[in-house]
Amino acid sequence: MISRFSNPPAGRDRLGRLAVSVVIFAAVSALGDDRVVRLDGDQVRGSIVSLSPDAVELEDRGGVEKISVADVREVVFDGEPMSLASARTLMLRGDPAGAIGELEKLEAAEIDAAEPRIREEYAFLKAATAAQAATAADGPAAAAALARFLAGNLRSHHLYEGHEILGDLFARLGKFDDATKAYGELERGPPALRVRSAASKARVLMQRGKPADAIKEFEAAIGVSTDPGDDASNVQKGEAALGLARCLARTGKAGEGIAAARAAIRTADVGDRQLLAKAFAALGECQRAAGGKDEDALISFLTVDLVYNTVADARAEALYNLGELWDSIKQPERAREARQALLTTYPDTPWAKKLGGGNAS
Repeated sequence: MISRFSNPPAGRDRLGRLAVSVVIFAAVSALGDDRVVRLDGDQVRGSIVSLSPDAVELEDRGGVEKISVADVREVVFDGEPMSLASARTLMLRGDPAGAIGELEKLEAAEIDAAEPRIREEYAFLKAATAAQAATAADGPAAAAALARFLAGNLRSHHLYEGHEILGDLFARLGKFDDATKAYGELERGPPALRVRSAASKARVLMQRGKPADAIKEFEAAIGVSTDPGDDASNVQKGEAALGLARCLARTGKAGEGIAAARAAIRTADVGDRQLLAKAFAALGECQRAAGGKDEDALISFLTVDLVYNTVADARAEALYNLGELWDSIKQPERAREARQALLTTYPDTPWAKKLGGGNAS
């Protein structure tokens, strides 16, 4: 008889190890290949066990991890069609037209046969991209379609994102009260989204020509209580500070606006091209408002054009201003080049429309 304290025979030892390996493999295989992509690009793989407006819970070999939606850039589902994944990527890159093209490649039968979470993802992307691409002509219909999705999917992890897209559409359509209401839904979310809600409502007030009122909302955004290590909230507060800087410039306090924009630049992560592009654009506006600082403003907008030119909205603003600034220092050829670049590269932006060309709506 073999004692339980004896070494087992070699064959039995191998069989034991094989059995353990099979159990481990089965446990790992039982986990799906879902992915959560964080804002910083890091990915968590495993099996999604729950989705809600506030968080995504994903199980991996280390257990279940709960990730706030404020930290999530993208949720990728195991087995989702390639065109669905491509559409989501294009939407996140700011190309709703391209995303719509990818969604059109999907057959209705393919979506009908998919699991519920993939069908829901398709429905969201279809409504969201239509809203992002909508013009004044088809905007009301697109807004209604997205509102129907949100009302019918109150537990979706896209709920706050959808309300923000809806608010953006209403703002473009000039329906400012509806935009403010849509942005207000973000107040129900995590701290970073509460910051985003106040900042978005402030931008609506700026569109309405009420910078003094917008200052209060931007200050409210910056004042939301958040954890110092909450990177998502810190990013949102940084953008709110830039909005505040612009409002100061528009209410006769350009010097304070310049100081606020420079502070944002000093504290920004050197790799955060999005925030830095917006910061230099805001600094340029404040410098122009100050009077006598056109050369400083020229440098700020050139920084956007030459260094942070992958951030489309900031570069479009920079090109518009460069056209005026080059003219002011008697450089008409460079002014013409800036305007041509704006009309050619960003024809659908408000800056191209302001210039008197393009297709902005």
